[in-house]
Amino acid sequence: MRDLALIVHVAAGALAVLLGVPAIVVTLRRRRLNWVGEIYHWVIAVLCLSALVMVPYDWKRLWFFWPVAVATYLFVYLGQRAAEAPGGLWYRGVLRGYGGAWVAVWTAIVITSVPSHPWSWLIPVVLGSALIEWLCLRPAAAWAGN
Repeated sequence: MRDLALIVHVAAGALAVLLGVPAIVVTLRRRRLNWVGEIYHWVIAVLCLSALVMVPYDWKRLWFFWPVAVATYLFVYLGQRAAEAPGGLWYRGVLRGYGGAWVAVWTAIVITSVPSHPWSWLIPVVLGSALIEWLCLRPAAAWAGN
């Protein structure tokens, strides 16, 4: 079961990395939920579920997947809900939701790739969060219009 979960996890992670930015861009351009955002949502759901399945097999090394997986799914869910009901400041929900999930995926990649440097998770979190907030404060005119 662990090997199958790992294969699914790696495949979903690769898709999540590839679909994150297109999901954000297409959703903001079309000003509504679309197929890219929908697929991104389900890829993140599979990614998070497979992470949760793997944790008990190596708790000592993978325990951090639990909070990262839960937070990642909550982020993508926020983006999904914001995309379903555009209006007002909806773009902030899309940016923080889809973008936050994408940052969380990269955070998990960095943590597992460079485990000897526990501070390494700060790089994607700080850079990603700063970029997301900058875009939230300086939205394109097309996103902010009702």
